[in-house]
Amino acid sequence: MKTDKSIDLTQGSILKNLIKLSLPIMLSNFMMTFYNLTDAFWLGKLGDKAKGAVSTAGIVFPIIFFLAAFGFGIVIAGTAMVARYKGAKEFDKIRKTVGQFVVIIIVFSIAFLAVGLGLTNQILTLLRVPSEIFDMVSGYLRIILIGVTFMFVFQFYQSISHGLGDTFTPMIIMVVSVSLNVVLDPLFIFGVGFIPRLETIGAAYATLIARVVGAIVAIFFLFRKSKVIIPSLSEIKPDWEHLKTILKLSIPASIGQAMTSFGFVFLQGFVNTYGTLVISTFSIGNRMTSLFMMPAVGISQALSAIVGQNLGAKNYKRAEQSVARAFALVMLVMGIGCTLVFLYGSELTRFFIDEPAVAEVGQRMFEITSMAAFIFGAMFVFIGVFNGAGQTTAGMIFNIVRLWGVRIPLVFILSGKILNAPIFADSFLRPFLEKMAVPLSRYPYDALWWSMLISNFVISLATYIFYKTGAWKHKKIE
Repeated sequence: MKTDKSIDLTQGSILKNLIKLSLPIMLSNFMMTFYNLTDAFWLGKLGDKAKGAVSTAGIVFPIIFFLAAFGFGIVIAGTAMVARYKGAKEFDKIRKTVGQFVVIIIVFSIAFLAVGLGLTNQILTLLRVPSEIFDMVSGYLRIILIGVTFMFVFQFYQSISHGLGDTFTPMIIMVVSVSLNVVLDPLFIFGVGFIPRLETIGAAYATLIARVVGAIVAIFFLFRKSKVIIPSLSEIKPDWEHLKTILKLSIPASIGQAMTSFGFVFLQGFVNTYGTLVISTFSIGNRMTSLFMMPAVGISQALSAIVGQNLGAKNYKRAEQSVARAFALVMLVMGIGCTLVFLYGSELTRFFIDEPAVAEVGQRMFEITSMAAFIFGAMFVFIGVFNGAGQTTAGMIFNIVRLWGVRIPLVFILSGKILNAPIFADSFLRPFLEKMAVPLSRYPYDALWWSMLISNFVISLATYIFYKTGAWKHKKIE
């Protein structure tokens, strides 16, 4: 059986390579999102407990997103380094990279569990989780945290494969894992036969089992790949110079993701002040936004591998041509998808929780976030370029500024929450801030969606300007 599906991305049709790489990534990312969508769907069928259950999954989502930011750094650094080394035909460096990532994952997983499990209740207290669902959220989060360590194993395998130009095999693993979760979710939530009715906690156990299986299958496929990338025992021992190179790429990407994730945790605290109606709608919105962003994310990640290999081969013109093709493809696909979401936002919300009040909030939310997602698709293209080139610091800066410099301040300004701060009690800015909050005074939580739209536009423009400088083409990976 042939398992080495890597592609030389320095030749052949650019558009064909983009589509061939991005389609499996899109499906993989869709299946990853399906973990949470499946939970939200079945938990929404718990009758009177539905809003509390869906809110639990929604509260946990940004927390996990924040704590698992290191995994994102692994994916970015692994793809960039392996793609660059493959383009330059330096397979000894690929083996060394794989070996050092094994060391990093083992150390980080231990630290991740110690911190995450030890501070669960403190984190939830800071987020002002409603008392009526506090214990439920705590139990759910602890189980999900264990599953995240197994997710790191899959992400490590995924990053190596993407750098080699193989996006198909990670997709197969993701399909297996999510399919298992889809089957187990209703069994563990509602109970059947010898399996007790576990409700919300049951969804967490289903996800844990599915991620364990995914990690095992990933390890199996890693050893079935071309032997040229399998490190020897000596290459798994810590090599501080190589580790330094990896960390120089992964740490900025991880910080950018962590700060982005922490921003969403911060926003979750804002959302929690409006009760379960807004919490559950926001939860559904986050998952659906992740879902219809899949095309842009998939094409962006495929572009990272293409840019990386072509920069390794010093084929700068082909790298630029790849960006143009990717941008056109993203705008076409996102334009179609976002139009559908704009028109049918209310129906999407009712699919999860069939209540008029939730559907009304969801309709307004999707009308705005669909436009925000379309604009964000353009930003994803350029972030993919920077990541593939190893320019992870630029990506970090753009992500932090987008959320902390623009979006979060706007949430508090447009909602009027900022007026509660003592510093603005007698400030000369107060009349201006009061006027800024007037348009959304009836539904102040709509500031969440409008701030998303504005921040995405500002940073998308900034990423384009930085791309045009050409600095990304000359980033070295030693």
